[in-house]
Amino acid sequence: MGRSVPSWRRRVETELQNLMPYRRALLPADQAAFDALMDEIRQRRTAGGMLPSLNAWQPAVLSMLVGLMTELERLSKRIEELEERHAHG
Repeated sequence: MGRSVPSWRRRVETELQNLMPYRRALLPADQAAFDALMDEIRQRRTAGGMLPSLNAWQPAVLSMLVGLMTELERLSKRIEELEERHAHG
């Protein structure tokens, strides 16, 4: 028996392809940022597919936010380490 709704992975890839004209209009630095956000979505495909949502953007935006939070936490820890090193040395 076939699926009545395409998989989230297929739907989100279609949505990302539809954004390519937008990407091409961005400055190169912004294209790199855009690509990084799209990579966050792709890295979390399994989690995104777990949400029973017909809206492909809900899990996509959540995936981007999780990726940004992860990076923010990594950078915060690095700043803390550098501040400690500077205070002691």
